[in-house]
Amino acid sequence: MTIRWLGRALALIGFLMVLQSLAWMSRVPPMGASPSRLANGEEAVTAIPSPALPAAPPTPTPSPMPTATPTPVPPTPTPTPGLPARWALTPTPPPAPVGVPEGAPPPRPLLSFPPGRVNLLLLGSDRQPGERVGRTDTIILVSIDPEGPSARLLSIPRDLWVYIPGWQSHKINTAYPHGELSGYPGGGYGLLRDTLRYNLGIATHGYALVDFQGMRAIIDALGGVDVLVRCPLYDVFPDPDDPTITGTLNLPAPGYYHLDGKQALWYMRSRYSTGDADRARRQQQVLEGMLDRLKEGGWLSRAPALWSGLRQTVQTDLGLDEVLWLASLGLRMDRSRIARGSLHPVLASARITTTSENELFIYLPTEQTYAYLERFLLGPLPSQASPLTRVELINASGNALYAGMAVEILREAGFGVVRTAEVEPDGRPSRVLALHPESSAGAVQSLLRALHLPASRLESAPEPGAEVAYRIWLGTDFNPCGR
Repeated sequence: MTIRWLGRALALIGFLMVLQSLAWMSRVPPMGASPSRLANGEEAVTAIPSPALPAAPPTPTPSPMPTATPTPVPPTPTPTPGLPARWALTPTPPPAPVGVPEGAPPPRPLLSFPPGRVNLLLLGSDRQPGERVGRTDTIILVSIDPEGPSARLLSIPRDLWVYIPGWQSHKINTAYPHGELSGYPGGGYGLLRDTLRYNLGIATHGYALVDFQGMRAIIDALGGVDVLVRCPLYDVFPDPDDPTITGTLNLPAPGYYHLDGKQALWYMRSRYSTGDADRARRQQQVLEGMLDRLKEGGWLSRAPALWSGLRQTVQTDLGLDEVLWLASLGLRMDRSRIARGSLHPVLASARITTTSENELFIYLPTEQTYAYLERFLLGPLPSQASPLTRVELINASGNALYAGMAVEILREAGFGVVRTAEVEPDGRPSRVLALHPESSAGAVQSLLRALHLPASRLESAPEPGAEVAYRIWLGTDFNPCGR
């Protein structure tokens, strides 16, 4: 890897660090994974200790009762630099499209974001070598509030069925290439931006796009990424380095794995044994792993020097002043002020036959979708929400890794984890204890669904004055995968 590539790679990761912030940085030191060649020429990934990573700290001796560990208090907010001039203007909707075909949905009203909110799109393209443009199979909306600061990450399915202005109804991942190839004002991003406005009522300020080759090179420049795998994953891909063989991604058990650029790309793309929602979550995990590699590098302070390299690797409409503004926020953003969401659970699914007689799997927006968008993008963060959504986690599973996985699962479901504790297994199954008599039935259902527990695992255990609404006990039967 040349110095030039390294500079480009780290510049992009500096930008991603702003967007993803400092989430999940205090994790248990991971085990690594290295590729091994199989007898049939396939390449497999198996977990082995990684000498390049720091040694794990001594495991604390379990106690019979949980010892609460309070979540660190976020630092006192410091003044926010002035909003870049271009973003100080509220995005205005484009003119109403003409010639809207019969059967297309009416445009959604724009969501009313607070003043100063900046919405950016992180896009991953499936463009292959020799192709001019690819589909945006990864679409992540990053909504940034400079006051605090805070960020909300929303994964939008590539198979979301939408009306693409001036064209037709199709999957949202086709909007970008059609905009590029048809000469739409603003190109691919312009059409994707207007598609989001029309169908979801979301106005965006800018974007950054990277393709397969760029993402792989960036991850390799960082020395790979560490990901916390919840579900066993096995998939086979064509090997981009040698067309005579295939590559195998084999992650046989939950735990930490170290992936190089090629393996991480497969991890983000795999759909063989999982759904698109899992795929979106894995994409965010890889971004978080990239941030871990960047954390101690101090690369954000070098953004001006690396800017030209960034522009050669990443397609973006962001200017240097805007990247520096984002960097100033990312350095101050506490992980408790990051919210992660996905549209997948609030969409209807269907299969349709197109005019070319091809059957497509699609997602369809519903009224539940729009309600979720308002709640997630405009409502309070989980860390600021009602005490009835705050929980504490007791890990009695016997597996120290399960606590981190459960915290991630709960936060994805919209719950704020106030404290965690490790105890010895007590022989009882996983369960949810309701500590407040006014516990919400909807919140209880969300908890049970997120942890894949039946209603019989809910127990009433009132505790007057409790700081949290629920106590989650992870038993030896806890399955982070839920399968």
